[in-house]
Amino acid sequence: MRNIFIDCGANVGAVLSEFVQKYPDRKFYAFEPNEDLIPDIKEHVRSVGGTDFVEILPHAVWVRDGVVDLFVGHHINSTMLPGKVVPAAHATQVDYTRPVPVPALDFSAWLRRTIAPDDDVIVKMDIEGAEYPVLTKLVADGTIDLISVLYIEWHYDRFPAMAKSQHDRLLEAVAARVELRPWD
Repeated sequence: MRNIFIDCGANVGAVLSEFVQKYPDRKFYAFEPNEDLIPDIKEHVRSVGGTDFVEILPHAVWVRDGVVDLFVGHHINSTMLPGKVVPAAHATQVDYTRPVPVPALDFSAWLRRTIAPDDDVIVKMDIEGAEYPVLTKLVADGTIDLISVLYIEWHYDRFPAMAKSQHDRLLEAVAARVELRPWD
């Protein structure tokens, strides 16, 4: 059995470094599609001595392998999904006029290749709306069962086209299979 932590949406790595300190016995994987943020992640990881057990993957967590458009705003506002409404308090809105193509990977398939059924896996997921298609696929194909604990920030309230009932159904399906912890 291995102890693994997967950070989906590592951003600048500040939260990742907190988890490295909280769970020093784990192997870490950090996914971040915005290549401009990778140096910040490396610096945060270096600052807590995690360079030997943190693998940074410059990919978007998604439902299939390939290339997807990343719509960039301020680093906390980037998303792969059109239609995100950013709170007015944020200085920078998402720029939907100039998407940046980024590599994406099928997170479900990656889990199946990387994780053994007896591994203890903690996932932190903050992927700006993409959690809905990603988690829908994980539930449908059973790979959600490879995750022990899921820290998650839900974004249904930032996508006007998504009904609260749709969010509630997925939340219920995920909570039935994995321990959920709020992340925000």
